[in-house]
Amino acid sequence: METSSVVRLAAACCLTIACLLPPAAAAQTPRLGTIDFPTSGGSAAQPHFLRGVLYLHSFEYDAALAAFRQAQQADPGFVMAYWGDAMTWTHPVWNQQNADSARAALARLAPTRAARLARAATPRERAWLDAVETLYGEGSKPRRDTLYSSAMMKMVEDFPDDLEARSFAALSLLGLNQAVRDVAAYMRAAALVAPVFERNPDHPGAAHILIHAFD
Repeated sequence: METSSVVRLAAACCLTIACLLPPAAAAQTPRLGTIDFPTSGGSAAQPHFLRGVLYLHSFEYDAALAAFRQAQQADPGFVMAYWGDAMTWTHPVWNQQNADSARAALARLAPTRAARLARAATPRERAWLDAVETLYGEGSKPRRDTLYSSAMMKMVEDFPDDLEARSFAALSLLGLNQAVRDVAAYMRAAALVAPVFERNPDHPGAAHILIHAFD
């Protein structure tokens, strides 16, 4: 990507983030952006799930957790609500991870990895769940982060039109170096998520990742 294009894209991302932030006198529910993330969850759980993902993209992890827990209450068998719960316990940009809390969240769905994967309603949801199972599997955090990123890149290959897979794969690249900025990895993340921002400038995850990549 040419330097001038990078500058224009970064500026557009900053403007998008500014527009997403609620004014001081705004209503209690902030404008979080827009995403397309179809799942098999019940209709009562869907709004909570989508709000949780939007908060994840904004790095508002406590708010995301609350939304995913609401989705679980609305549909206790909704696999992706537990995926989201587990995802709130890893913060790649800040090199923070609470694997025990994430594993406890997954255990509420079913006691074993095999049992949880068996509950996935579609191949795509199984891939999402399998990736987060890898993130909190065996081994050191650097190893698990690397294996998770590889799983997400495989999702991008298997589901090329899934903008959410592309966004979370890009975010995983930012966390590979354990809070040490690696320019090559950050540029890979930017190249991966730039098409998401181009297709949906209102996507908060794409905007945030691009800003961190170019910062």
